[in-house]
Amino acid sequence: MLLIFPVSLLCLLVAGLYAQDLLRDARAPQLAPGPGLPRGGPLISVLIPARDEAARLGGCLDGLARQSYRDFEVIVVDDHSSDGTAGLARGYAGQLPGLAVLPGAALPPGWAGKCWACWQAAGQARGEWLLFLDADVLPAPELLAALLARADARALALLTLLPLQRMGSPAERVVLPAFFALLTSLYPLDQVSDAGSPIAFANGPCLLIRRDAYAAVDGHRAVRASILEDTELGQRVKAAGFAIEAAHAPDLIAVRMYAGWRSLAEGLSKNAVAGYRSGGARSAWVGLRQALAGFTPWYLLGLGALLAAARPQSALGGVLLAHGAGLLLLALACWGRLAARRYRVPAWRGALLPLGTAAYFGLAAWGLLRLRLGRGVSWKGRTFRA
Repeated sequence: MLLIFPVSLLCLLVAGLYAQDLLRDARAPQLAPGPGLPRGGPLISVLIPARDEAARLGGCLDGLARQSYRDFEVIVVDDHSSDGTAGLARGYAGQLPGLAVLPGAALPPGWAGKCWACWQAAGQARGEWLLFLDADVLPAPELLAALLARADARALALLTLLPLQRMGSPAERVVLPAFFALLTSLYPLDQVSDAGSPIAFANGPCLLIRRDAYAAVDGHRAVRASILEDTELGQRVKAAGFAIEAAHAPDLIAVRMYAGWRSLAEGLSKNAVAGYRSGGARSAWVGLRQALAGFTPWYLLGLGALLAAARPQSALGGVLLAHGAGLLLLALACWGRLAARRYRVPAWRGALLPLGTAAYFGLAAWGLLRLRLGRGVSWKGRTFRA
């Protein structure tokens, strides 16, 4: 029975992780529509890099055409698309008077494709503020006004939003919540937004930055070879002494990042490899943390059941089963609340978090193996081997 104490201690540790997740979620900045938002002011340059996005770009441009804030221009850089992306974008000229659709120049050596497209767009922008949007986001009518009002109110140089995730396939519903749970553990949004914390992060789907801050850190040129260009740009901005904030904004912007298992596997393998390489020991610790939070209840239940069957005369199997069951109840309550709050899905879907965590770890391992074998990871027809 000497093992009861360490088992109880382990359960207390893991329960503390669940409490930490709930506390971080409660403390994370939120941005939502509200009264008194501006309808005009400084020019915002909305910059959209687009590569083979004809199936998704329309939703983004429709949302921009409905913005309550009217002082903005839109620059779409067509990054050598083969699906008619540029033609679709040009069709919005009547709805977006400030629209420009630019053909992307050839990719220079040493540049990642998205960085190059963003850099070209920024070079043509006239606005005091630069808003980088992914082509697949769905902006609500108050997005630009709310962004500018928050940036002005808090004297921010960079404001980045986490959109509401729209998950259409079973793979997305299982894996994406686990991925974002790891992401927000690696970059807690309250710490990202705290000037006293060294933790910094930015999210490429929606990133507003003041032009002078962008120029001061040399913009995307400074991170030109990076796959995680958004996060590295945020880190450079914060390190330069500018104020930044990262916020959840489910009522202002939504996105469907992937369209099923194949694109999800490609995208998350790429991000996992880049995140592991840039995060080092901290990424490894957060991975261990998520494994403890996700798998410990099931490990205790499984081990307890095996011991109870193999040694029915021993009380240890029952002790492990009781600890595992109690911890699982706490886990399900935590995961269910976070699923409902972050993704607006039924709370029972939170129970899928361990399965999603295991799948994400598998994708990360697969990406690292491909790099070691010299095959690299692929995304939108380009292969990354660095």
